[in-house]
Amino acid sequence: MRKIGERIKSLRRSRHLTQQQLAEKLGIDQGAVSRWERCHITPSARYRQELEAVLDAPLMEMDRPLLESVNRDLHFSLLVDANLCVLAASEVTLAVNGCRNRDELVGSSYAPLLDKTWQRLHQWLKESGAFTEGISWAKITMPTPTLHSGYRWMDSLWIPFRLDSGELAYRISCRMLENIPAESLGRAILEVDNKQRELLIPVHEHQVKDAKQQPSFERKTWSHAVS
Repeated sequence: MRKIGERIKSLRRSRHLTQQQLAEKLGIDQGAVSRWERCHITPSARYRQELEAVLDAPLMEMDRPLLESVNRDLHFSLLVDANLCVLAASEVTLAVNGCRNRDELVGSSYAPLLDKTWQRLHQWLKESGAFTEGISWAKITMPTPTLHSGYRWMDSLWIPFRLDSGELAYRISCRMLENIPAESLGRAILEVDNKQRELLIPVHEHQVKDAKQQPSFERKTWSHAVS
Protein backbone atom coordinates (compact mmCIF):
# COMPACT_ATOMS: atom_id res chain seq x y z
CA MET A 1 0.00 0.00 0.00
CA ARG A 2 1.65 3.23 -1.13
CA LYS A 3 1.58 6.44 0.83
CA ILE A 4 -0.36 9.30 -0.69
CA GLY A 5 2.87 11.31 -1.09
CA GLU A 6 4.35 8.60 -3.28
CA ARG A 7 1.17 8.60 -5.36
CA ILE A 8 1.38 12.38 -5.85
CA LYS A 9 5.05 12.15 -6.90
CA SER A 10 4.36 9.33 -9.34
CA LEU A 11 1.42 11.12 -10.95
CA ARG A 12 3.30 14.42 -11.13
CA ARG A 13 6.27 12.83 -12.88
CA SER A 14 4.01 10.94 -15.31
CA ARG A 15 2.51 14.32 -16.28
CA HIS A 16 6.03 15.75 -16.78
CA LEU A 17 5.49 18.41 -14.12
CA THR A 18 8.06 19.80 -11.71
CA GLN A 19 7.09 20.43 -8.11
CA GLN A 20 7.12 24.15 -8.88
CA GLN A 21 4.80 23.74 -11.87
CA LEU A 22 2.35 21.64 -9.85
CA ALA A 23 2.44 24.18 -7.03
CA GLU A 24 1.66 27.01 -9.46
CA LYS A 25 -1.34 25.14 -10.83
CA LEU A 26 -2.63 24.73 -7.26
CA GLY A 27 -1.78 28.29 -6.23
CA ILE A 28 0.46 27.17 -3.38
CA ASP A 29 4.13 27.21 -2.42
CA GLN A 30 6.47 24.58 -3.90
CA GLY A 31 7.52 23.64 -0.37
CA ALA A 32 4.01 22.30 0.33
CA VAL A 33 4.25 19.92 -2.63
CA SER A 34 7.66 18.79 -1.43
CA ARG A 35 6.33 18.09 2.08
CA TRP A 36 3.40 16.12 0.63
CA GLU A 37 5.69 13.98 -1.49
CA ARG A 38 8.06 13.30 1.42
CA CYS A 39 5.01 12.33 3.53
CA HIS A 40 5.80 15.00 6.11
CA ILE A 41 2.24 16.28 5.83
CA THR A 42 -0.86 15.13 3.93
CA PRO A 43 -2.99 17.37 1.72
CA SER A 44 -6.39 18.38 3.06
CA ALA A 45 -9.54 17.08 1.39
CA ARG A 46 -9.78 20.35 -0.54
CA TYR A 47 -6.30 19.97 -2.00
CA ARG A 48 -6.86 16.28 -2.69
CA GLN A 49 -9.77 17.27 -4.90
CA GLU A 50 -7.66 19.92 -6.65
CA LEU A 51 -4.77 17.49 -7.07
CA GLU A 52 -7.11 14.93 -8.65
CA ALA A 53 -8.37 17.58 -11.08
CA VAL A 54 -4.89 18.82 -12.01
CA LEU A 55 -3.32 15.34 -12.23
CA ASP A 56 -6.45 13.84 -13.80
CA ALA A 57 -6.37 10.74 -11.59
CA PRO A 58 -7.75 9.68 -8.22
CA LEU A 59 -5.43 9.78 -5.20
CA MET A 60 -7.42 7.19 -3.24
CA GLU A 61 -8.68 4.68 -5.80
CA MET A 62 -9.53 1.95 -3.27
CA ASP A 63 -11.35 4.42 -1.05
CA ARG A 64 -13.94 5.47 -3.64
CA PRO A 65 -16.57 2.97 -2.42
CA LEU A 66 -16.18 4.25 1.16
CA LEU A 67 -16.50 7.89 0.11
CA GLU A 68 -19.51 7.15 -2.07
CA SER A 69 -21.27 5.07 0.60
CA VAL A 70 -21.00 7.96 3.07
CA ASN A 71 -22.26 10.46 0.50
CA ARG A 72 -25.25 8.23 -0.31
CA ASP A 73 -26.15 7.45 3.32
CA LEU A 74 -29.77 8.38 4.09
CA HIS A 75 -28.82 9.31 7.66
CA PHE A 76 -26.35 11.65 9.38
CA SER A 77 -22.95 10.35 8.28
CA LEU A 78 -19.47 11.85 7.91
CA LEU A 79 -16.01 10.68 6.96
CA VAL A 80 -13.18 12.68 8.55
CA ASP A 81 -9.43 12.24 8.73
CA ALA A 82 -7.32 12.42 11.89
CA ASN A 83 -7.15 16.22 11.54
CA LEU A 84 -10.98 16.40 11.48
CA CYS A 85 -11.00 17.42 7.82
CA VAL A 86 -14.27 16.32 6.17
CA LEU A 87 -13.72 13.84 3.32
CA ALA A 88 -17.37 12.93 2.67
CA ALA A 89 -20.80 13.87 4.01
CA SER A 90 -24.34 12.63 3.53
CA GLU A 91 -27.22 14.84 2.39
CA VAL A 92 -28.71 14.77 5.91
CA THR A 93 -25.38 15.97 7.29
CA LEU A 94 -25.37 18.84 4.81
CA ALA A 95 -28.94 19.78 5.75
CA VAL A 96 -28.26 19.73 9.51
CA ASN A 97 -25.16 21.86 8.93
CA GLY A 98 -27.20 24.34 6.89
CA CYS A 99 -25.10 23.83 3.75
CA ARG A 100 -26.45 24.63 0.30
CA ASN A 101 -24.05 22.22 -1.39
CA ARG A 102 -21.43 19.59 -0.53
CA ASP A 103 -18.50 21.91 -1.26
CA GLU A 104 -19.38 24.06 1.75
CA LEU A 105 -18.50 21.21 4.10
CA VAL A 106 -16.32 18.67 2.27
CA GLY A 107 -12.71 19.78 2.25
CA SER A 108 -13.19 21.92 5.34
CA SER A 109 -11.94 21.21 8.82
CA TYR A 110 -14.23 20.99 11.83
CA ALA A 111 -11.36 22.12 14.08
CA PRO A 112 -12.14 25.89 13.87
CA LEU A 113 -15.71 25.17 15.05
CA LEU A 114 -14.60 23.44 18.25
CA ASP A 115 -15.04 25.29 21.54
CA LYS A 116 -12.87 24.66 24.61
CA THR A 117 -14.94 21.64 25.66
CA TRP A 118 -14.48 19.90 22.33
CA GLN A 119 -10.83 20.93 22.18
CA ARG A 120 -10.26 19.22 25.55
CA LEU A 121 -12.13 16.15 24.32
CA HIS A 122 -10.08 16.07 21.11
CA GLN A 123 -6.87 16.25 23.13
CA TRP A 124 -8.05 13.42 25.40
CA LEU A 125 -8.91 11.30 22.35
CA LYS A 126 -5.42 11.83 20.94
CA GLU A 127 -3.74 11.03 24.26
CA SER A 128 -5.89 7.89 24.60
CA GLY A 129 -4.74 6.57 21.24
CA ALA A 130 -7.84 7.33 19.19
CA PHE A 131 -5.76 8.51 16.23
CA THR A 132 -3.24 5.68 16.25
CA GLU A 133 -3.34 1.93 15.73
CA GLY A 134 -5.46 -0.19 18.04
CA ILE A 135 -8.73 1.73 18.33
CA SER A 136 -11.87 -0.33 17.74
CA TRP A 137 -14.54 2.35 18.11
CA ALA A 138 -15.48 5.54 19.97
CA LYS A 139 -18.92 6.71 21.10
CA ILE A 140 -19.41 10.36 21.99
CA THR A 141 -22.48 12.06 23.46
CA MET A 142 -21.90 15.80 23.32
CA PRO A 143 -23.28 19.07 21.99
CA THR A 144 -21.75 18.77 18.54
CA PRO A 145 -20.80 21.74 16.32
CA THR A 146 -22.53 22.33 13.00
CA LEU A 147 -21.35 24.76 10.37
CA HIS A 148 -24.26 27.23 10.40
CA SER A 149 -26.65 25.90 13.04
CA GLY A 150 -24.78 26.09 16.33
CA TYR A 151 -24.41 23.13 18.69
CA ARG A 152 -26.80 20.15 18.77
CA TRP A 153 -26.81 17.34 21.33
CA MET A 154 -25.86 14.19 19.42
CA ASP A 155 -24.80 10.60 19.93
CA SER A 156 -21.92 9.88 17.58
CA LEU A 157 -20.35 6.52 16.79
CA TRP A 158 -16.84 6.75 15.33
CA ILE A 159 -15.55 3.71 13.41
CA PRO A 160 -11.95 3.80 12.12
CA PHE A 161 -10.92 2.88 8.58
CA ARG A 162 -7.44 2.71 7.11
CA LEU A 163 -7.44 4.58 3.79
CA ASP A 164 -5.48 3.43 0.76
CA SER A 165 -2.96 6.15 1.55
CA GLY A 166 -2.33 4.50 4.92
CA GLU A 167 -4.07 7.29 6.82
CA LEU A 168 -6.57 6.66 9.58
CA ALA A 169 -10.05 8.05 8.92
CA TYR A 170 -13.34 7.83 10.82
CA ARG A 171 -16.82 7.14 9.59
CA ILE A 172 -19.07 9.02 12.02
CA SER A 173 -22.73 8.04 12.31
CA CYS A 174 -24.89 10.35 14.42
CA ARG A 175 -28.36 10.77 15.78
CA MET A 176 -29.68 13.92 17.38
CA LEU A 177 -31.02 13.50 20.89
CA GLU A 178 -34.63 14.34 21.70
CA ASN A 179 -33.84 14.73 25.40
CA ILE A 180 -30.78 16.53 26.72
CA PRO A 181 -29.06 14.64 29.60
CA ALA A 182 -30.31 16.06 32.90
CA GLU A 183 -26.81 16.20 34.38
CA SER A 184 -25.56 18.22 31.39
CA LEU A 185 -22.51 16.00 31.08
CA GLY A 186 -20.90 14.96 27.86
CA ARG A 187 -19.60 11.42 27.71
CA ALA A 188 -16.92 9.80 25.56
CA ILE A 189 -16.17 6.09 25.56
CA LEU A 190 -13.58 4.46 23.35
CA GLU A 191 -12.01 1.05 23.03
CA VAL A 192 -8.29 0.90 22.38
CA ASP A 193 -6.34 -2.38 22.38
CA ASN A 194 -9.42 -4.12 23.85
CA LYS A 195 -9.55 -1.74 26.82
CA GLN A 196 -12.38 0.75 27.28
CA ARG A 197 -11.75 4.29 28.49
CA GLU A 198 -14.41 6.79 29.52
CA LEU A 199 -14.45 10.53 30.04
CA LEU A 200 -17.24 12.69 31.49
CA ILE A 201 -17.18 16.36 30.47
CA PRO A 202 -19.25 19.24 31.89
CA VAL A 203 -20.88 21.06 28.98
CA HIS A 204 -23.08 23.60 30.80
CA GLU A 205 -21.33 26.43 28.93
CA HIS A 206 -23.20 25.50 25.74
CA GLN A 207 -26.31 27.28 24.58
CA VAL A 208 -27.68 24.31 22.66
CA LYS A 209 -30.84 24.58 20.61
CA ASP A 210 -33.91 22.88 22.01
CA ALA A 211 -34.28 19.34 20.71
CA LYS A 212 -37.84 20.07 19.57
CA GLN A 213 -36.49 22.66 17.13
CA GLN A 214 -34.12 20.19 15.50
CA PRO A 215 -34.90 18.51 12.17
CA SER A 216 -36.18 14.98 12.62
CA PHE A 217 -34.96 11.88 10.83
CA GLU A 218 -35.30 8.16 11.24
CA ARG A 219 -33.78 6.64 14.37
CA LYS A 220 -31.19 3.93 13.85
CA THR A 221 -29.55 1.44 16.12
CA TRP A 222 -25.77 1.68 16.18
CA SER A 223 -25.48 -1.69 14.44
CA HIS A 224 -27.53 -0.36 11.55
CA ALA A 225 -25.67 2.94 11.50
CA VAL A 226 -22.39 1.36 10.46
CA SER A 227 -23.67 -1.45 8.24
